[in-house]
Amino acid sequence: MPTILDGDVDRQIAAMWTYLNEIERQPLPEKLIASKVHNFELIPEERPILLRTFMQGAGTHAIAVGFPQKVHLAFDAEAVCLAQAWRGRFIDAHGTWFDRFTPPAVPLGDDLMAFPTGASFALLAQPDSNGPEDSTTSAAYRFRGYRVDESGVPTFLYDYERFHIEDRMEPTADRQLVRQLLVRETSHSDDHRRLWFRANTGKSLRQVHPSSYVNDAGLTATLSDNDSQSGVISNERDGEAAWLIPLELRPTATIEVKYQW
Repeated sequence: MPTILDGDVDRQIAAMWTYLNEIERQPLPEKLIASKVHNFELIPEERPILLRTFMQGAGTHAIAVGFPQKVHLAFDAEAVCLAQAWRGRFIDAHGTWFDRFTPPAVPLGDDLMAFPTGASFALLAQPDSNGPEDSTTSAAYRFRGYRVDESGVPTFLYDYERFHIEDRMEPTADRQLVRQLLVRETSHSDDHRRLWFRANTGKSLRQVHPSSYVNDAGLTATLSDNDSQSGVISNERDGEAAWLIPLELRPTATIEVKYQW
């Protein structure tokens, strides 16, 4: 650096070592001090806001989406699943933009709901605990990014086995969350296992409507009236109950589910 210490490399190296040895007694650089006085809370007003970050409850590949309706979500792009949703304030971006090794970001709002762990789909011969070991893990998934429509709402794109999935979520007028999934089979296979959507899971599930189940955490999943399949309740390998919805692909299938908490 020719403009520092007359370009003397040895003095520059010595200065850096001195700074590091005395770093606990040194003030922060001026630009970092200036940045700390600003408010980096993201507030979606007219359009949704997307922030890729490290996030508690959504991992190191989290995509947080804030909506003007004050209902927000976080999608885990590594596990390829909807991780959590909350209401109220969205998120503070300071740690993401300025402190790479800061603790993971946390939602600023309230009414936080953690969504069921595991992948959203499973290939099963029968909806019981005898399915393949990896049928509900992220190992067979590949995240393909997301597409944003004219209103700013993202659709998450990913592949599972031979299926391509488009996963769109946005708030409703009553501050709940609607999830619309389009599934397309991309290649023919002799695999006779059926594709199931894991609409809700938990230590226990209670039916509150012919097309609605609530889990022990208070998350209610309700299928759209247009979905004639009501599904089955299955016991999974980890001992949890799962509400599984069978999908008929000809060659595509759509499903819509509303989440309340």
